[in-house]
Amino acid sequence: MSDEPPRIREGFPGQRSVVLPRPVVAAWLDSDPLWSLTPSDVGHYPRAQWHFVERPEGVPQAVMIYCTDGEGWAQVGETSVRVRPGQILLAPPDVGHVYGANGAAPWTIYWVHLAGPKAASLPRMFDIEAGPPIMSPGPDPAIPPLFERIMAILGHGYTPDNLLSASMTLGQLVTHLVVTRHRQTHQEDDLDARIGRVVETMRNNLARSLCVAELCATANLSASHFSAVFKQRTGFASLDFFNRLKMQRACFLLDTTDLPVKAIAAELGFDDPLYFSRSFRRVHECSPAQYRAICKG
Repeated sequence: MSDEPPRIREGFPGQRSVVLPRPVVAAWLDSDPLWSLTPSDVGHYPRAQWHFVERPEGVPQAVMIYCTDGEGWAQVGETSVRVRPGQILLAPPDVGHVYGANGAAPWTIYWVHLAGPKAASLPRMFDIEAGPPIMSPGPDPAIPPLFERIMAILGHGYTPDNLLSASMTLGQLVTHLVVTRHRQTHQEDDLDARIGRVVETMRNNLARSLCVAELCATANLSASHFSAVFKQRTGFASLDFFNRLKMQRACFLLDTTDLPVKAIAAELGFDDPLYFSRSFRRVHECSPAQYRAICKG
């Protein structure tokens, strides 16, 4: 008699899952959908005793598993990991993997297979390319409802409307995880908070000029470190970003008041209306007067 523990792929008490026909998934992705990731399979396995899945060649989709209770284990490629509550396991497309529940404390999991051309980019999006295939968003109350919504939508059939809605909900889930990962990556050095203070200082001083030295002091960073961090976080150099905030405010004033361009320039700290107009054109590719004349609904 074998001492090997049972190996169960599915059939757990209380489990729920939806699996779409592969031709339906392929046709949907061929239709150039708004969001190029779609859930091909999704489910919830509560206390999945003896759960075991082995795919030596992987599958064409990315496989994402969110553990909410108990524990599991996995090997993705050559990397072995334990999966604890609040963690997400990601197996990229076409990468061999095997995973299962802890025998003494079997996991409860939500899972989804992500199909589409962007599936292979998920490790890069989640910033786990160079490390273990694990994210740790924690016991996040926002995550299970997104899985539940995908299951509910697809449980009503795979009409084009339902496929679009399920894909966009999957997009919400991926976006939430990317943002969560980014916040976790930077929370130790508190740089996000420092840059946030600088941006708030800019917003509160649109009527004046600010110099880089003043912004560095607000962030309590050296000039070189501040410049690098600010551009990394916002995508713009600090004074360019400040100018764009001014131009955003200018748009509001052009849309909602009858103030002449010269008065708007003065309100935003520009002594020279011509320089203001040139700055506005660099951002919006039209003059303030042309912008005001555009019908914006």
